[in-house]
Amino acid sequence: MERNLRLGNLEVDLIALDQQFDEIVFVEVKYLTSDTLGDPSQAVDHVKLGKMARVASSFLRKKQLQKSHRFDIISVVGNLAAPRIEHFENVTWL
Repeated sequence: MERNLRLGNLEVDLIALDQQFDEIVFVEVKYLTSDTLGDPSQAVDHVKLGKMARVASSFLRKKQLQKSHRFDIISVVGNLAAPRIEHFENVTWL
């Protein structure tokens, strides 16, 4: 639906529609060339999730969407020619 949506100093990398559950998904993508510093998903904390929630609220209001929504993280590690990719769904437990 959207890519790199910015609202002032707030930003969400991807906004997609999960057709299986009919819900809007707000996605943060994190990339590291190696996992020596841990998984890139660990960089998404309560502060980042709060910022994503503000973008989500604004986006849903602006588009007048009444769908449920969730927050996901996509973690990418390694060489982009053959990366390790993990998808963490519904990360509101952070």
